[in-house]
Amino acid sequence: MHSVNDLIVDTRSIFDDGRDYTACVLDNINAAARARTRTSYVPPIKAAQVSKPVTESGPIVKIGERASYGRNVCRGIYELELRGRSADYIAIALRMPLGRVEHILKHDTGTRRKIYQEVNSVPAPAEREIMKRMAAETRA
Repeated sequence: MHSVNDLIVDTRSIFDDGRDYTACVLDNINAAARARTRTSYVPPIKAAQVSKPVTESGPIVKIGERASYGRNVCRGIYELELRGRSADYIAIALRMPLGRVEHILKHDTGTRRKIYQEVNSVPAPAEREIMKRMAAETRA
């Protein structure tokens, strides 16, 4: 069962530069009024730094588009699926085309069925461990 926080993390990108853009948004709203009244030029306001930028921790994984995917890539995709991750989430996390992920998740060949059965027979590892193994499959 998913909690609300898991659903938010699944749909939100992981990027925070630590800046407060409230003043910038308000300044952009007032820019049209300044233009109508023909006031002198005011340079745009810069966003204030309010915290340290958050960087994504963990290994960088980029599987990408390939002619074929090996056993380790299929295993990682199946393990992420068994942890309750959607095909969309897997495609974004592995930086793979969504159609390729959905195709692999079909288990339509004997090799894929065998890999899926192997994955089902052991307890699912933590997502961090899965991503670490997938980072080893990343191509430059």
